[in-house]
Amino acid sequence: MKTINQIIITIFLIALLTNPVFGYPGMGGNTSGATTGNITQNNSENIDPANTTQSDQNIVLVTDLIEVDAAQLEVKNQIFVRETLIFRNIGDKNFNGILRMWVPDGIEGLKVGKVAMVMGSSGEQLNAIQNGNIISWNDSIKINDPLPPLYAVEYVVPAEPVGTLSKSTFYLKKLVYPTLINKVPLSFLLKVTKGSAETITLKDERGSIISASGKPMEEDNSVLYSWETPQFKEINIELSKSAIDVSQIAIYLIIGLLIVLVLAYPVIRKKSPKLMEFEEKIKNSLKRESVEQQEPEEEEVSEEEISEEKPEGKADDAEKSELVAKLEKLEKDYASGNMIDEEYEELRNSYQVQLKKINKRNQ
Repeated sequence: MKTINQIIITIFLIALLTNPVFGYPGMGGNTSGATTGNITQNNSENIDPANTTQSDQNIVLVTDLIEVDAAQLEVKNQIFVRETLIFRNIGDKNFNGILRMWVPDGIEGLKVGKVAMVMGSSGEQLNAIQNGNIISWNDSIKINDPLPPLYAVEYVVPAEPVGTLSKSTFYLKKLVYPTLINKVPLSFLLKVTKGSAETITLKDERGSIISASGKPMEEDNSVLYSWETPQFKEINIELSKSAIDVSQIAIYLIIGLLIVLVLAYPVIRKKSPKLMEFEEKIKNSLKRESVEQQEPEEEEVSEEEISEEKPEGKADDAEKSELVAKLEKLEKDYASGNMIDEEYEELRNSYQVQLKKINKRNQ
């Protein structure tokens, strides 16, 4: 940031110490006899009334520096603007009249101040008025003053994002306007401080991109542009960034991943050993029921066959005891929190179904 500020100071000093080699019509053409309205007249005590004019025909805007800061008030969705102007009187009479500048729509917190280019000089607040897009104040400028006054104008404009996939904030500055000078300043400087993750695009009144012509110099989060007698009459500053920043994208990805996991859980989850055992027993049970349905019913049962069924009854008792033990263990596992509800319900229902079948066979 120090390098950019040093360059700005250097350019300002050159503008002050170098007399312009050409002039052009004044601010708003001939304004002799223009009224000052409610504007306070300043710095006129050392001006000879006999050699004074109210016409700004010979007032030249030597240097115009615009500092556009999109970072300072980013949280408030506003852009802070400070414009510094140096006027020079190249006529043969002292000037005591109205100075003007153009501002965009919707500005707030307007402040206009003046600093004399003299060591130890303190700034003074000027009483300015606004009429639409024109800010005006009254002051005096001596003939070919080697250290002309420097004017600082500060204001805030709303930063209204435009677009969905990207946010674009625009700042417009008109260098030429019907009530102002009919030619651009001799030296025009633009310093843009970007907001977070923003890019800068500069366009003229025809929509042509002029960023490169300003010989951009970047430092930290700021870019300095400079033009000598610029060929454009209007500059549009577009500050763009993605509508969704990296942190937001990460949040959306995490939420999306959680949704996918919830929906896909029944498919991708690994089966526990107890569930696999349960499914195997269900298959065996279904097979056994199928075989029993296919066997013909016997009218009479011999004593030998009855005696052969007794071992099977003992097997049922053993299986029943095993199932009861498994149910007790299942209840303990579930109570200790080592089992999910779904697994618990499935195993418990399975064990109870098998117990009912054993009881039915032994009736």
